Amino acid sequence: MVKIYESPDGGETIFERDTKTGKRIMIEQPKRPDWHLDNHDLFEIQNLANRGNKALQNCLKELKLLYKLVESSDD
Repeated sequence: MVKIYESPDGGETIFERDTKTGKRIMIEQPKRPDWHLDNHDLFEIQNLANRGNKALQNCLKELKLLYKLVESSDD
């Protein structure tokens, strides 16, 4: 059984694909903190907020305020 190893993100996540069946399984992924959001997550969160999710809208407002406070304290 021949396997092909693929990495769509430059080596952080590695998949093994069986050449006979085409089945792909993840064999390694990056270890990230529980608060980490990738670009797809951020896009989905903004999408839900734009569609009217009040909880996410409020969280994003608070996050934006916190970011501005942290950014201004670095000056």
